Amino acid sequence: MKKLFSFLLIVVLISCSKDPVIYTLTATANPSEGGSVSPSSQQYDSGDVATVTATPSAEYVFQSWSGSASGSSPSTTVTMDSDKAVVANFVKKKYALTVNVEGEGSVTEKVIKAGLATDYNSGTVVELTAVPEGEWLFVEWKGDLTGSENPKEITIDKAKTVTAVFVKKQYPLTIEIEGEGTVTEEVIKQGLATDYNSGTIVELTAVPTGDWEFVEWTGDITSTENPVQITIDGPKTVKVRFMRYFNYKVPSHDWENLYAPWFDLAKITDSLGFTKKDSYNTNSAYADFNFDGYMDIMIQPNVNDGVPVETFFLINDKENKFSVDTNFPIELQTSAISSRKTIVGDFNGDGKPDVVRPQGGHDWLGKPTITLSGKDKSFIFKLIGDGPQVQPHTICSGDIDNDGDLDLFFAQAGEQDGFLINDGSANFTWKWISEIIQDFDGGYKYPNGKFGAYGFWSSEMTDVDKDGYIDLILGGSYKDMDYDSGFYGPTILWGDGSGQFYKSNSTTLFNDRDELNYLDGDRISLSHDYSVGDINKDGYNDIVLYSDLRNDQNGVFYQVILATGKRTFEDKTNELLPDFHRTGTGGNHVWILLRDIDGDGELNIVEGEPMLSIQDTPTNQTGWRKSVNWNWNGSSFEKIN
Repeated sequence: MKKLFSFLLIVVLISCSKDPVIYTLTATANPSEGGSVSPSSQQYDSGDVATVTATPSAEYVFQSWSGSASGSSPSTTVTMDSDKAVVANFVKKKYALTVNVEGEGSVTEKVIKAGLATDYNSGTVVELTAVPEGEWLFVEWKGDLTGSENPKEITIDKAKTVTAVFVKKQYPLTIEIEGEGTVTEEVIKQGLATDYNSGTIVELTAVPTGDWEFVEWTGDITSTENPVQITIDGPKTVKVRFMRYFNYKVPSHDWENLYAPWFDLAKITDSLGFTKKDSYNTNSAYADFNFDGYMDIMIQPNVNDGVPVETFFLINDKENKFSVDTNFPIELQTSAISSRKTIVGDFNGDGKPDVVRPQGGHDWLGKPTITLSGKDKSFIFKLIGDGPQVQPHTICSGDIDNDGDLDLFFAQAGEQDGFLINDGSANFTWKWISEIIQDFDGGYKYPNGKFGAYGFWSSEMTDVDKDGYIDLILGGSYKDMDYDSGFYGPTILWGDGSGQFYKSNSTTLFNDRDELNYLDGDRISLSHDYSVGDINKDGYNDIVLYSDLRNDQNGVFYQVILATGKRTFEDKTNELLPDFHRTGTGGNHVWILLRDIDGDGELNIVEGEPMLSIQDTPTNQTGWRKSVNWNWNGSSFEKIN
């Protein structure tokens, strides 16, 4: 019975035992490409604790569990007391896109392809567009994006930094210069980089060269202020005008020796096709006739036949190359006859160059003429009608009566020497020589009953003794001493500002009828021209002369008369001037000058024209030669030509 009970108990126990309870754990990734979950599916006995691990794919990060699990740890546990489903949630990695700006502008960001989700999801493609402000320009991308393409795409696969570079717009500032000078450009306010950044304020300073003067700005600036400022907000063009104003109120001697250019007129006229190039030298006038600051030339041929001759204006192209300007008044082309000398001065007080010619040549008489310059190449051409008809050998100008204007003297080698006294407006009154030069009479009775020396071949006016008053140099009496008892050689009449000269207040340099000890038997016939300047820099003006020799028909002769004190002189020709006797010169006179032609600070003795091309004229032009040129070396003259 006992055994039966045990058996039955065992049967009961066996019959009462059940199968074990099994639960399934399902794990998935969200999104599926975001990563993996391990285990992804597995069965557990009831009550088991399952461990689930989330492993993100590249460019994803695990975010959290959902479903039967929670938390944000990549591994979690789940108690298996039922079927369980867990979801591992992954998200795209996110990166910062940092956009910096250099300059002034902005950058717009446009998502072209989202990574799934600034921070941008990894893989996001962003289009960046650089948008400049106002006067700025986009130049380039820097950092994790390079190049100048705009817009441009960038893929966000890590944290990235991009800089958009903007610069100020740049504009050219063009400076045009009329005349001679420079312009300095100083940035007063930088626009933020010639071309200038937009917004830059530039100060322009006109700096004239030498004796030029600033006149005005035109173009994108209209002003007479200097310096002046301009704001660069677009392409700018500024023109600056410089002008050189010449003082035409100086004596004609000073104009010829100090201011007028030393041009080779023969070469210039030859290059322009003039056929009478050998005859313009004494009939040319140098001045700025078109008012641009550069020296031009007014020429006439010297034909000595009393027939009206053409007048030509040769206009300087600013580099001493010339062209014939035919736009000047036609009356100048037909109304004048030639003269032996032409002078330039401001005779009517308007600051512009006027030209005086004593019309007439050998045995041809004419009234002197004056050409008055006006504005815009307008000229008034007229005869100076208050004087007699003359055939002058020289003419000179200076302020004889000390009233501030230029008067005229005609040395006519005849009975009609005299003065034209200016009223300041180029209206002249004739004065016989004996009305201005007092206390001499050479026995000749003028037509008006006045007495004086027979005539003078040459004359000049300048302030020889530097006392502020014009002095008058006369010489070269046309006839011999049987006719002339007044002046026996070159004589300086010292001015005192009274408008009168006195023979008693004069200095005769030498007697041109005497044989000088260095002339080898020759005597001076006529003194043609004089030039005054301080050769040896001792404070006193010296004098050089150009003369004919009486016993040598083709000979010319140059002299150096040094000042030994105020109004005292000594002939130093033989000591200071080599080759002073020139033979076979021929041709018209070319006036003598004392001027520094080579820029060494020392005076040269030269002729009024270089005449360097004369040597190339046909051989039948007997006697043509290079012009004379001696250079002072500090103690004497050295021969150049």
